[in-house]
Amino acid sequence: MRNAPLLIVLLLLLLCSSCHRHEDKVMAQVYYHKLYESEVLKNMPTGLSPADSIALVNDFIDNWVREQLILHEAEKRLSPREKNFDRQLEEYRNNLLINTYFNKIISDTANMNITDEDLEAFMRSFDKRYTIEKEIVKVNYVKLPKKSPLVEVVKGILFDKERRVEEKEPLMVLLGDSIEYLLDDDAWLYLDDIQNEVSFDFSQEDVAQHKCIEKEIGDYHYLLVILDYKNQRSVSETNEEKAAARMMLLNQRKQQIIKQHVDQLYEKALKSGSVTQ
Repeated sequence: MRNAPLLIVLLLLLLCSSCHRHEDKVMAQVYYHKLYESEVLKNMPTGLSPADSIALVNDFIDNWVREQLILHEAEKRLSPREKNFDRQLEEYRNNLLINTYFNKIISDTANMNITDEDLEAFMRSFDKRYTIEKEIVKVNYVKLPKKSPLVEVVKGILFDKERRVEEKEPLMVLLGDSIEYLLDDDAWLYLDDIQNEVSFDFSQEDVAQHKCIEKEIGDYHYLLVILDYKNQRSVSETNEEKAAARMMLLNQRKQQIIKQHVDQLYEKALKSGSVTQ
């Protein structure tokens, strides 16, 4: 048998792979799904005390078991049509593609420089009076189209305190420059300015209890978290306010550039006959 050495090598590789899997301890099993020790360990942070490590491992295993049970029931009880997410996955992929493309457009533009004069004019447009007696808040908010497939994804991150901190960078990448949002945890902003920006008012209870707020108004879905509140501000908060205003102005410019670019693409496609309506 000319291929005997090759067969022996393949058998040895399979046996070796089986040995390695055998050494990998099974931490939990739900039906045919197994959770191995290596998978648990790779999700554990370093530097924890033994007690914290044990607690975190137990929580991870418990969450995995519950998730597998839910998935098993979902697979069993949902129809093939109900389990078909091709359209949602395509929309999700399209959003990622569009946002990545928009980020590339923004990175290639030289119109992102904001002068002090630009900033002052922008702040005056929001009636930024440096008065002492005025309500201020720290907030995170995202404004999405009502039927956006990102609503539940963004809500799951934004309304979870730990995920909001840990996944802020991936969330900003996901939102890109085509979606209006504010994710600065340190900036103090005037309460009435934020209410004007999101097109609805907060109750005193919402503000006092630092609530998560979800509202649909017109064609938009708003997700907002109140992080902190004060009924006055100190001089030191003026710089924070300016930084927040600079970020808002920068985001406004990005959206203007993107809109101009999309309008140009549309007009060009119409003239070339690539689009018919």
